[in-house]
Amino acid sequence: MKRRIYRIKRESSKEPGPSLGEKLARIFEIPEDVVGSHPRVTAIGRGEVLVENFKGIMDFKDGMIRISTNNGVIKITGTNLKIREITSEEMIIGGKISNIDYDA
Repeated sequence: MKRRIYRIKRESSKEPGPSLGEKLARIFEIPEDVVGSHPRVTAIGRGEVLVENFKGIMDFKDGMIRISTNNGVIKITGTNLKIREITSEEMIIGGKISNIDYDA
């Protein structure tokens, strides 16, 4: 008599589970943004925005900048927008900021 092993396939979820860094952050009670790859957006008044953990610049037009992140797109609108500083990890955008949108 032959025995067969059947494997049950799980339904694949569209959203991935937490990463190892996120699990460790939860265990050791460290803020996830310190070890994770989530974007961090800090508005300093209406004249400056600091964006950390971004992938790249998708669009840069007069009055609008779209930034790609691991969690979607960040769209910053305003007047006289300029990228004041950019590194591989963070970007500082200056000008008169009117709106910050998050698109998943």
